[in-house]
Amino acid sequence: MRADVMESVEKYVDEVWEDVVSDIASLVAYPSVADASAAEPGAPFGRPVRDALDCSLGIAERLGYEVTDDDGYVGIADIPGECEEQIATIAHVDVVPAGPGWNTDPFSMERREGWLLGRGVIDDKGPAVLSLYAGAFFLREGITPRYTFRALLGCDEEVGMTDVKHYLAGHEQPLFLFTPDAEFPVCNAEKGCFGGTFKSAKIESGIIRSWSGAEATNAIPSQSECIIAVPLSELPAPQANADRITLEDAGEGCTRIFAQGIGGHASLPEGTINAIALVAGYLHEVMDVKPDLFDPAERSYLDLLSVVHDGTAGEGLGIAAESDAFGALTCNAGTIEVADGHILQTIDVRYPDSTTSDEMTMICGAHASRFGAEFIAGRAKEPFSVSADSPAVRALLNTYREVTGKPAEPFSMGGGTYARNFKSAVSFGPEDNGLELPAWAGSMHGPNEAANEQLLRDALKMYIIALVRLNELEF
Repeated sequence: MRADVMESVEKYVDEVWEDVVSDIASLVAYPSVADASAAEPGAPFGRPVRDALDCSLGIAERLGYEVTDDDGYVGIADIPGECEEQIATIAHVDVVPAGPGWNTDPFSMERREGWLLGRGVIDDKGPAVLSLYAGAFFLREGITPRYTFRALLGCDEEVGMTDVKHYLAGHEQPLFLFTPDAEFPVCNAEKGCFGGTFKSAKIESGIIRSWSGAEATNAIPSQSECIIAVPLSELPAPQANADRITLEDAGEGCTRIFAQGIGGHASLPEGTINAIALVAGYLHEVMDVKPDLFDPAERSYLDLLSVVHDGTAGEGLGIAAESDAFGALTCNAGTIEVADGHILQTIDVRYPDSTTSDEMTMICGAHASRFGAEFIAGRAKEPFSVSADSPAVRALLNTYREVTGKPAEPFSMGGGTYARNFKSAVSFGPEDNGLELPAWAGSMHGPNEAANEQLLRDALKMYIIALVRLNELEF
């Protein structure tokens, strides 16, 4: 990149940075958890998401974009180019539920020691704001880009990506798109996504009254609570994981079992501890000494949970798989509940191209049947990839190398992003799972979600330079 362009980029980032941080804080303030059941006209995912979308579009309009929206499904911010064909970005303004375990207000961003804290600062409200300021560089410098730049702002990424499906039904595909919703340098391949629910047989006289885990299937639960109809005095003390399990009198002859794990994103289980598994382990300890307390259907289902929670790579279920291109499968059992006399445990699987959703459905169904339960298959999205030799991919890699001075090769990941919905798209984001977090900071989808300010600043530089480079390509 020419020295004068680099100098202009550095100057621009310095000038706008405090505005960037302020705008991220404004966007974080909205508890924008997508909820289709709360849909209203113009707000298909509920009012909080609509409010967050309006906030982000307001930022775009203030920066000089031409803004509109796709019936509340996707926000659209354009910088017209010499031609109508588009280079685009897409970020999302919806977030996963805050969940328990926060030491700060998740929807009031805190700036601390070079970090930003709040739900969405890294996934994906912070990067959404960066994408808007990246395009605004052209406006600030009085540059008309070769291709129209379109910043898309999604509203349903964390739940089902129905937003982008609605958008693509009525709009042309961009020439190339990147989403700032992953790690650098470039993710050009995403594992498939598979989910389902293990449903117990009808429990007629059970002791498990309620059970909770994560608030979203794609989150590893940091906490789990189970209420059982057994007096505290009749229960054994926890043996395994005693430092993470507490028992409390819940009144009316019931006991509250609480487990403290280590949460995170479903696709990144390393270093996490699933709190549901901790509770299930303790219930097995109780069952070993007092089996008659449990309904037969409960006992069978707890045995099934031992299989489901045996490893984070699907080892217990027998669905473990890996490939050179995509790496190893991950399996997270994230949400659990008691409803209508059944216990329901979900799984979220990110899988390589060496297995299929049909094969996993068959295997999980066989396990469920063995324990008198049922497996209900849910979503299934096949793995996808973009060639590492694509000129656009190389442009992003070269940008990363130039800004950071680090080597760069494309990689695959387990997280599912918007990129898989477009013909030519990759992930190019400021997440860094190898970055050491302060003791008071957490990862995306977990409590105390944090983003490193310097990493965000570097990301903004990279996005601007990448957009300049992409405008030099013939598509």
